[in-house]
Amino acid sequence: RTLSYWEGHCDMVNGTDGASFPPFVQKDQVLRFFSSDICRSIYGVFYGKQVVKGITLYRFTVPREAFASPTEVGDNYCFCTDPVISENCTLAGVLDISACKAKRPVYISLPHFLHASESILHDVEGLSPSEKEHETYLDIEPVTGFTLRFAKRLQVNLLVKPSTRIDPLKKVKKPYVFPLLWLNESAVIGDEKAEMFRSKISNRLQLLSTLQMALMIGGSVLFLAFMGSYFICRSKKLK
Repeated sequence: RTLSYWEGHCDMVNGTDGASFPPFVQKDQVLRFFSSDICRSIYGVFYGKQVVKGITLYRFTVPREAFASPTEVGDNYCFCTDPVISENCTLAGVLDISACKAKRPVYISLPHFLHASESILHDVEGLSPSEKEHETYLDIEPVTGFTLRFAKRLQVNLLVKPSTRIDPLKKVKKPYVFPLLWLNESAVIGDEKAEMFRSKISNRLQLLSTLQMALMIGGSVLFLAFMGSYFICRSKKLK
């Protein structure tokens, strides 16, 4: 399926909606999902383990490469829509989504221009980007693939250009991206569902792991006992 907003592979809808993924998630996987807020597919990479309400989860974060310039990540070439504004596609950290917003000059970024080019960040005063406060992440239970906690953080920006007709814009010397607001949409599994998840899945998996370890230890003990008996019997026969 395609969107008709971008060119090439950038226009494809890849992955899930982010609520769940195929089971048995591995740390080296790249998890792809579609976000209607930014009109494109995005992806997450493994960051680390998290424990939420007694459940071990894998945290996947949206990396800086997802919003990098095409000069750094060649696959992002089709997200560069305006060579002038993007300085020949060298700027990182902002995404022109005007094609899916009725041609309005709307740009999306991470809050406080996290992972954006220095020139974009320095055009606006008072910003303090922080990965802890402004990154987007998914905390996924690896066996089932369910997302049990997430934080989607986005910043909505407006492209401002010089204008001789609008007084406040007469002093603007060059186009720049001006932040309007940033959003933090987050959720976590409830206590009741977490208890049900632990009892029906997590605890049984722990029991299975314990049983597997016990069988391995028991098998090793039996093997050593057999080998010991074999060598003892053999030594007696040789005598």
